[in-house]
Amino acid sequence: MTARFDGHANCFVESGHGKALLIDFNYVTEPLPGAYPLPGLGPFRLLSEAAVNHWGKRAFRQLYWHALLPGRPIPLPAHMSMAGKRIPTSEE
Repeated sequence: MTARFDGHANCFVESGHGKALLIDFNYVTEPLPGAYPLPGLGPFRLLSEAAVNHWGKRAFRQLYWHALLPGRPIPLPAHMSMAGKRIPTSEE
């Protein structure tokens, strides 16, 4: 490999009744709330149960089998960005 890997991963977690959660993390940053992939817009909500996350998980299944697994490039950065994430305060 020619580039460093920061351990960036996204995981959809089905929670039932047509909803799911999305977590986004790497080796040094724990999952944080926010929006992914576009800061403030999403459409996916990080660490929140939502129907849009369920539909994202269903769409990702196609991306996984038809793009990622065969090794086709996708237009998303390989390294994790903090854009769109918020660090909870002690009051939350």
